[in-house]
Amino acid sequence: MPDFEYPADDATALTSFLKAAGWGLSALLIGCALLLSACTLMVFNVILFHGGLRGIPIELAHYAGIIGTAGVAILGLVSIGFGIRGWQSGAAGFGVAGTVASLVGLVAWLIASGDLLAILGVFK
Repeated sequence: MPDFEYPADDATALTSFLKAAGWGLSALLIGCALLLSACTLMVFNVILFHGGLRGIPIELAHYAGIIGTAGVAILGLVSIGFGIRGWQSGAAGFGVAGTVASLVGLVAWLIASGDLLAILGVFK
């Protein structure tokens, strides 16, 4: 009998742990990607603010900014849901880390996207 075979109860527990860890790990990866995207957007915002809006179709930029930032914010909310699902499924480590990273990434994204929309003049 090979060493890697598990009794039925251990195999079920391992499968349950791997599913929960998958939810938490996906939330962790999406949350970290949100945080990096928010940092990149802030750099873009500074460049756009200093360079001005010359040559940019403003109406198209308004619609694209609103749709793009809202879409990524929805992804952040979904990622928080992934983290909570992983947290409740049993792999608390990945679930908690994924939820926290998603929350931090979402807050950073909302700040950066609000700055972008203010630069584009959406709030006038």
